[in-house]
Amino acid sequence: MKKTVRHVHGPVYRDVYNRYSSYRFDPIESVEAFDESVFTTAEKAILDSVIKNFCCYSGKTLEKFTHLEKPWRHTRDGLPVDAHSNRVIPKELIGKYFVAVKEKFNMLTPGDIEVYSKAIFEQIN
Repeated sequence: MKKTVRHVHGPVYRDVYNRYSSYRFDPIESVEAFDESVFTTAEKAILDSVIKNFCCYSGKTLEKFTHLEKPWRHTRDGLPVDAHSNRVIPKELIGKYFVAVKEKFNMLTPGDIEVYSKAIFEQIN
């Protein structure tokens, strides 16, 4: 089972991080194809909206986004800013956080993700 852990720069799936970390700040030129049929039409729409509304930000900006979110703050509580950690973010904490985000921003369609991305961006500027 994949687990989201607390890397200094943001939450990561360790196996994905290990696979692509050698790229550092360079673009990842290609990735293995995967079976898109594992996603429903609704899930694909959400993923497309996330890509559309978050891919425009730099890695450093996305890092700041994650550092504002409760799952990151809660799981990293008590650690120095530059400390590496293998603490796992509980799925339940992630779920509760995004249910609250959905309610707060009245997200009814995948396109509503834009409102959340802009609100978070305004907090870091």
